[in-house]
Amino acid sequence: MNNYIKYLLRLAVVAIAAFLAHMLILKGIDADGLWSQTGYTLSQMYSFCFVSSVAVVVLTLLAQWSMPKNLGFIFLGLVVIQAIASYIYIKDGLNKFENDFIEYNFLATFFVFLFFEVYVALSALNEGNMEA
Repeated sequence: MNNYIKYLLRLAVVAIAAFLAHMLILKGIDADGLWSQTGYTLSQMYSFCFVSSVAVVVLTLLAQWSMPKNLGFIFLGLVVIQAIASYIYIKDGLNKFENDFIEYNFLATFFVFLFFEVYVALSALNEGNMEA
């Protein structure tokens, strides 16, 4: 259980830091006003990605505990499901702007969390290899 809390706290720190950096960058280039023209907000995007990432991290750690030999395949399946859910979430905002404002912001958000999930999966795989 200690691993779960450790990774979830790290995920929260990464999410908060990325959100603040993302918000500062948008303010710096005067693009934060474009959110009013969309049906989304930056905090909604980060909340969606955070919740889906928590699910992927917890399920990855559970898979490490219960089926360590299948961890790679389980992680890939979870990422595919997360990508499909992300598309369903963002599909109404696609192609609304000529400058692809929604697409770029969502991709940046999605990849921040994806990189963290890969870090957790690699850590879980390496722990399994050291025990074997």
